[in-house]
Amino acid sequence: MISIVLFVYLPLARTVQISFYEWNLVRPTHNWVGLENYATLLNGDLLPRLLIQSAAFLLIAVCAIVALPIGLAFLTLQLTQREINFYQSALFFPTVIASSVAVLVWVWFFLPTRSGLFNTAVRVFNPEQPPIQWLTDSFWAMPAVSLVANWKQMGFHYLIALAGLKAIPQDYLEAAYVDGARGWSLMRRIVLPLFAPTGLFLFVITLIQGLDHVFIPIEIMTQGGPAGSTNNLMYGIYQEGFKYFRAGIASALSVILIVLFGGLVFWQYRLLDRRITYER
Repeated sequence: MISIVLFVYLPLARTVQISFYEWNLVRPTHNWVGLENYATLLNGDLLPRLLIQSAAFLLIAVCAIVALPIGLAFLTLQLTQREINFYQSALFFPTVIASSVAVLVWVWFFLPTRSGLFNTAVRVFNPEQPPIQWLTDSFWAMPAVSLVANWKQMGFHYLIALAGLKAIPQDYLEAAYVDGARGWSLMRRIVLPLFAPTGLFLFVITLIQGLDHVFIPIEIMTQGGPAGSTNNLMYGIYQEGFKYFRAGIASALSVILIVLFGGLVFWQYRLLDRRITYER
């Protein structure tokens, strides 16, 4: 409890306090402005843009590191145990690579020249295609950054999904099979309800940590560009506080982020947890 108070609650209270001040980090003086920082964010175009792009990042993450790992886990269970062990190791391997090193390798893949790996692959199908500017084109930059961030985390979510499926008692499946349940009927009435607690966990942690996972790829690959198209709430807080030294605006953004995600997670548990049956 002492550690939580010192390293969570006190910094949180200090953040809320700073959000009521106009403070440049390189100056020792603080100027009280009350709710002006919040009014600036609510009346400007920065916050709506960050919210929209944050939602886009999270939507991609839900598809890539919730739906895809669950699907891969279902497919993996159709294999032999030796093959399952191989795929577990292969898919989990990116998770243990240092993020900065992995992202730098991906930057080489996205080189905007004909020697870049992805541009080379594109030219195989369309030799006349000019090199695509993957990281400097507003259309391609967000998918490129999301691909790297989600590739890095997918293996961890895959192992959780696989463990959740393995934990389903075989007696239930065998009894359902004897009663004539097959295919989608077996999946919908037996497997998915029993897997629901694990699925809810994956969904919630993805929404909570999705913006955090994409922070390093953004910083190394695009720095929020081009024209702010890969920015989000998490990276916007970093930019406002440590690049533009506007500590008051950064703290106000932090408070808004905490309130939004706290409310979102609470709503998810209240809404979804009612429909989930936990085995007792």
